[in-house]
Amino acid sequence: MIKNITFILILTVSIVRSQTPTVGLIFSDDNVSEGYTLFTPEVNNSVYLINNCGEKVNEWTFTELPGATCYLLENGTLLRAGRNMLEIRDWDNTVLWNYEMNANELNQHHDIEPLPNGNILCIVRDSYTNTEIIAQGKNPLTVDQVIDLDKIVELKPIGTNDAEIVWEWKFIDHIIQDYDNTKPNFGIVENHPELMDINYIDSDIENLERGYTHVNGIDYNANLDQIMISARNLNEIYIIDHSTTTAEALGHTGGNSNLGGDVLWRWGNPRVYKQGGVENQKLFSQHDVKWVESGYLDEGKISVFNNGSTETRAYSTVHLLDPEISGNTYIKENNTFKPLNFNWSWGGSILEKTMYEEIKSGTHSLPNGNFIICESSLGQVSEITKMGEHLWTYKNPSGNSIFNQFETFSPYSNSIFRAEKYPSNYIGFSGKDLTPKGIIENENSISSACATLSIVQYEINNIRITNPVIDNVLKFNQTIKLDAIRIIDVNGKVISTSQNFFNDHLAINVKSGFYFIEFEKEKITRRLKVIVN
Repeated sequence: MIKNITFILILTVSIVRSQTPTVGLIFSDDNVSEGYTLFTPEVNNSVYLINNCGEKVNEWTFTELPGATCYLLENGTLLRAGRNMLEIRDWDNTVLWNYEMNANELNQHHDIEPLPNGNILCIVRDSYTNTEIIAQGKNPLTVDQVIDLDKIVELKPIGTNDAEIVWEWKFIDHIIQDYDNTKPNFGIVENHPELMDINYIDSDIENLERGYTHVNGIDYNANLDQIMISARNLNEIYIIDHSTTTAEALGHTGGNSNLGGDVLWRWGNPRVYKQGGVENQKLFSQHDVKWVESGYLDEGKISVFNNGSTETRAYSTVHLLDPEISGNTYIKENNTFKPLNFNWSWGGSILEKTMYEEIKSGTHSLPNGNFIICESSLGQVSEITKMGEHLWTYKNPSGNSIFNQFETFSPYSNSIFRAEKYPSNYIGFSGKDLTPKGIIENENSISSACATLSIVQYEINNIRITNPVIDNVLKFNQTIKLDAIRIIDVNGKVISTSQNFFNDHLAINVKSGFYFIEFEKEKITRRLKVIVN
């Protein structure tokens, strides 16, 4: 009887250990893009940088919850927005600069954007009383106690704890309305796509009146000197001119475009400016709009996470857009900004679960054209190819506490607003210690297997050989241990094989010419071309 119980216990353990982990690295394909992923848990004060094996490479710890994003800068420092404080910290978590936003009457929210000159663009809530907004031509029947628009401020860090606003742009300065003809901004809405209709109403959007624009993402294009923002509640994204002065930004002339602070390009929901109906709407509560980086496969295009809507489309998609621009002018067709449709789209299932995030989340393109997708409610980051091939998924194990390998938990208890993946050659990693420091959770079988393969790959990649080969002796930079080492001619024929190799050199007996040397260890191979004299 005792023996039978023992057998059942052993079998149970074996079955449990064969399960897929519920946190940390839960899927990895050999073709995943090389790089490191940065993310901020929403419910604690940490920021993590992990490698493709789900191992922690660095961790920063702050004194407040995020509000809500962070970026690794090109000098290797971390810029983070907290609930109140903007901070820059070095690789070792030392505070280099901070700035109290609320104390300076700046209600920053959602996203920030570092600029090449060291300044920081911030999304700031811009609130108006019903009297103030009615004075702008708002229909009094649709006015709440307070209406929130947004503004963009550019902060220049000063010293260790101060900043100066050096540029500002506001929605309120670029309003049109066709309700009250006694107001200066009265006009024909459909003839002015460069302005925002303050009386646009979408009854399907909850709390539209209070958070009228609800900007949730911001990005900057240095080549164009333009800013792009995402207005969730209007289902639109906008591009504005950053080359203006602050005075020009509140008007309608000046800057490279000579349109001042008016909208240069808008896309996603043309009915906001009375150009089309429901059938023309393309974006639904979208997030994380970004230009694809210079040097990437899809550089200059725009990526966006299209959340969806419970009433109309209970699923999410990710996209690329390719605006048409001539000089400083974005092209329109029938008074609607081009393109007429997405350049590329993907929507489907990740690990057998349909991608659907009603709020938050994000996406961005990688150098090779692959896409990173962040599903906020799941705390989950994935990589897919343009063909929809699933390559990698990591689930944040850090909530109010650290979740363990097979632990179950409710949505949002491990949520992250978004995640950023940086390629391995990102300049911000130069000179930094990228040694893995273990996983965040207690254990993870997939991470362990991945880490083992990574060590083997590292060992093989660090083998150096004398080239050309002289006197038929192939010399290595170190003593190497391999399952096999092969000499292959230019036609692909294996000339010789040495099994269980352990030495710092290999004697060869071949004619002069070009050959390949193939190393193999634990089914990982690498070939090097050599010349034999």
